[in-house]
Amino acid sequence: MSQKNTEFDFSLVEVVRFTLKWKWHIAIITVLSGIAAAVFSGPQFITPKFESKVVFYPTTINSISNAILSDATLKETDVLEFGEESEAEYALQILNSAPLMGKVVQRFDLMNHYEIDPNSGYPQTKLADEIRRNFNFKRTELLSIEISVLDKDPQMAADIANYISAVLDTTKTEIQRQVAQKAFDIIAQEYEAKQKEVENLQNKINQLTAGSSATSNPFARKNKKAARQDALSNAAELGAGEGNLGTILRLTEGLSLEVEQLQSLKKKYEKAKVDLEEFVPHHFEISPATPAERKTKPVRSLIVLAATGSGFLFALFIIIVLERLRQSLKTLKEEN
Repeated sequence: MSQKNTEFDFSLVEVVRFTLKWKWHIAIITVLSGIAAAVFSGPQFITPKFESKVVFYPTTINSISNAILSDATLKETDVLEFGEESEAEYALQILNSAPLMGKVVQRFDLMNHYEIDPNSGYPQTKLADEIRRNFNFKRTELLSIEISVLDKDPQMAADIANYISAVLDTTKTEIQRQVAQKAFDIIAQEYEAKQKEVENLQNKINQLTAGSSATSNPFARKNKKAARQDALSNAAELGAGEGNLGTILRLTEGLSLEVEQLQSLKKKYEKAKVDLEEFVPHHFEISPATPAERKTKPVRSLIVLAATGSGFLFALFIIIVLERLRQSLKTLKEEN
């Protein structure tokens, strides 16, 4: 144990001795490393990039009709409520989606902006790599979403970040409308078919009660009991002996059921139409992007500091290795 400590102490002392012995050489290499890092991290060699950020909260709205036109008996969605973790994850998925990125690429001509030759090998892969390096979407600790964009032009970085935030709404709406359109078509078809059924039943009842002013409008009745009373009253006025009582009663009760179903379908139809045609924002923008006044990358001071420290350690390592080799060669000569 004592021997090990002695070797360790001796090695530490040896390192200090070597450092002092070769201090000027180490100092020169360290200074040269710092100077080289300062020169090669300049704008002539590394293009400076500016960062702009947008911060927003997603909303909890997925269906406009459910949020605004929901029944009083159902739990309503607050259209002004900030979204939580799940809504933030949905927003991140849309931000990284191909439709949204396609709009950004087309709007700002990023293929040209990043100087990518469309006829070169793998142009789309190169473009995707540039986007991956310069665009970043993340969820913050407070469940907001941060969009950050790096670019050599500070105004361009701010414009891209703000555009991504703005186009998020339209992209989400377009994705939802793919389903909303199919849902609306199905409900509209059912609604129209039900309207025809109600009209047919109404026409049959009108034919049986032709000439009677006492015929009640089934649409004004809210339940089967009231419709049945109307049918009995109308049949009585026409005369029970005519044999229409059972038919009128059956048709009126059937009409009452069809009208209830029609009213239910009408509500669904109106909601589906709102979801298809109307638009509301899907996020609350907290902080829009503005052009940065100072570059974000490269951080020149950190590069110089890291290069200076690396230069010092490298010089020290080389000197220790050279000293060890020199001592080993000296020992071999003495033994021979």
